[in-house]
Amino acid sequence: MDNNSTANYTAKNLSSEINWCYNNCKLQPCEGVVQEVCRKVIADYIFPSLSEWFFIVINLVLFTSGLVGNALVCFVIWRSLQMHTVVNTFIFNLAFSDFLVILFCLPATLLQDVTETWYLGDTMCKIIPFIQTTSVSVSVLTLSAISVERYFAICQFWKVKPASKTLSCILVIIWCVSCLISIPHIVYMAEFHTFPESLTSLLTYCKIEMDEDHYLGYNMLKITMLYVLPVLIMTFTYSVISRHLWKNELPGVSEEDQRPGKFATKSGPESQMRSRRRAAKMLITIVAVFVICFFVVHLIHVLRSFELVNKISDENVHIMIMLSHALVYLSSAVNPIIYNFMSAKFRKEFRVALSCCRKGRRLVFRPPQYTTSSTRNRGSIPRGSIPRSERFTMNTYTNKHGWFVASGILKKAVMQQDKYD
Repeated sequence: MDNNSTANYTAKNLSSEINWCYNNCKLQPCEGVVQEVCRKVIADYIFPSLSEWFFIVINLVLFTSGLVGNALVCFVIWRSLQMHTVVNTFIFNLAFSDFLVILFCLPATLLQDVTETWYLGDTMCKIIPFIQTTSVSVSVLTLSAISVERYFAICQFWKVKPASKTLSCILVIIWCVSCLISIPHIVYMAEFHTFPESLTSLLTYCKIEMDEDHYLGYNMLKITMLYVLPVLIMTFTYSVISRHLWKNELPGVSEEDQRPGKFATKSGPESQMRSRRRAAKMLITIVAVFVICFFVVHLIHVLRSFELVNKISDENVHIMIMLSHALVYLSSAVNPIIYNFMSAKFRKEFRVALSCCRKGRRLVFRPPQYTTSSTRNRGSIPRGSIPRSERFTMNTYTNKHGWFVASGILKKAVMQQDKYD
């Protein structure tokens, strides 16, 4: 987030009383009755308006749902070996960065939007914006990385899946690039006091102290790297992916196997195609939400950079700023909801995780690994991957019948495992 959105263009119209206090207490010391009057005027000025209370409620909902949802996504991917795929590793990174966005961006930004005051001091004025920009950058770059990975996996048909070492290197690069983009906040961010501290600490801003040309260049760099290029990359990759999937052009699958009349098992080409289409729809939805939600905040940056925002009233600018920030947090908070509605695997894992939270820990028997002689190697059932409804507690296995039932369930679970869902 850009704290200058609030610092340079105040959230409310400066009343004549504030101007009077500024002229009498900023340019020359004030005391006595004048000092008390100005303190009361400033306190009344920062009190939330009706529209601001509306955005406060919206942001509280986004804060709660965003933290819980993204933490749950990280948890279900971490706990289930069945969820340890390349895409889900990126989704874990995306959920973690979205969690940081909600945790560090939302409270500080909302407080400054409403009160036009930075309360956390000069040191945190450097650290918090650095964390904010880094976490937002990681989210955007991770979405781009997912689109590129899906493009090569579906359209170019990976001969060998990326090794875990390669995947780790990609994630490290994403975080390093994000930190580099955020370095100017550590160097140039500082507190700016509207009034002497002897009068009040209110209306203190956290803003970037950079000359106009450098600030314009830095803003354009961020817009290009964190919006324009990612949108172009994701538009290209998902356009090609959609063309391949919805035209039944699946690399590595023969034309005969793709014929409508061809018999297909659950693990066959048709099932693989359906699974990849579902995954592609989910990812395209996430990208569409990102493009829409980040458009307004970057539009404001462009208007500010070229001083076009001066043609808009202060009140409208304030509404645009608060709306743009709420949309950014909506983008981070809504992703877990998209996973739940559009991914059967995530939906199942969410149910299992929530069931564990409601019922507490149960002593669950972990049967030995079971493999089949199928021509397609499904491997063994990962530890903890069997749904809770298909598990048996310890006392279930006290007789031979219990073992027989368990083996049947295991066999069914293995035979129906869908690798691509």
